Amino acid sequence: MTYVDEDIQSRRRKLHRVPVQLRQDLKHIYEPAVVPLGPYHNRQHPQLHLVEPLKNELCDIVCGDDKRKQVLVINIFKRIGEICYFYGGTTGYGYMDLAAMMLLDACFLICYMQEGETQTLIRQRLGMSGVLFMNRDVFMLENQIPLWLISFIHPDHQSLLCQYLSNNVYGGIKLTQLPWGDGRGEEPIHLLEAVHRTTFILHETPENPSNFLRLIKKCNHPSTGKEVSSRTHWQMMNNNTPYWSSVNDLKAKGVRFRRSSNCLTDIKFLSFAWYAELHLPFFYITYNSKVFFSNAIAFEMSPETNTNLLLCLTFIQTYFTINPTN
Repeated sequence: MTYVDEDIQSRRRKLHRVPVQLRQDLKHIYEPAVVPLGPYHNRQHPQLHLVEPLKNELCDIVCGDDKRKQVLVINIFKRIGEICYFYGGTTGYGYMDLAAMMLLDACFLICYMQEGETQTLIRQRLGMSGVLFMNRDVFMLENQIPLWLISFIHPDHQSLLCQYLSNNVYGGIKLTQLPWGDGRGEEPIHLLEAVHRTTFILHETPENPSNFLRLIKKCNHPSTGKEVSSRTHWQMMNNNTPYWSSVNDLKAKGVRFRRSSNCLTDIKFLSFAWYAELHLPFFYITYNSKVFFSNAIAFEMSPETNTNLLLCLTFIQTYFTINPTN
């Protein structure tokens, strides 16, 4: 197979690499430190001697025996055209070598996402320091594999993804179904997009209106006709009366703050006679947060990506405000 079918190109999106403008002097943000996934950073990786035996061990656990491994490699090889298109080419790998790599990496990702004995095995092999960096590596844009490989290997991939996304995004609040299930949207092409879609899901009801969501929709879908403003979005964002004010300014005007939930779009404003309440979501900012948001922004800036860029930029701006020296 030396070409990619035109029908594949019409149905699939590529994994675009991080733009050069973003990655300058930020190797620790965009390049995996412990676990390379996919062909971009696999060769010559300094931790390959530690991770490769672990990947083979986990692949044996997931597949069960050599016969099933051979069948899976052959089945993945049959769709090697999609994989080559996903990465923009073979990147110096033979087709069969690339298929075998996809099986190893998919099995590793399955064991990483599921709870149980495999998590204990990963901690034993990598150590706690390796696990901490591994949790960053899986969110790096250039360290992704096609998400459909998970469904190709795991018999109950939807439950696996629901459990992982629930624990990762909502801290244990269980999703009953995937945000893109039942034809509600295109399936994510990799795990980073799946976490992005779940983290920044736009959900608004009449009982819980969100001023922030209306702002996002206004910026992404500007008015037309007579409603068009003569001011540009840049001018509106940088004038003396910005869309958002500081906490101190709002408190001075009688606005009280309350905690809403883990959902990052669960924002609402309640006005009373003598005061008002602003309900905001709560989330923990860690060093890993910078890696996730930075790679999510790089993903949003990629070609063929249709996302709410302002939403992710808002949260990364919050991080840099809290941690200006990182």
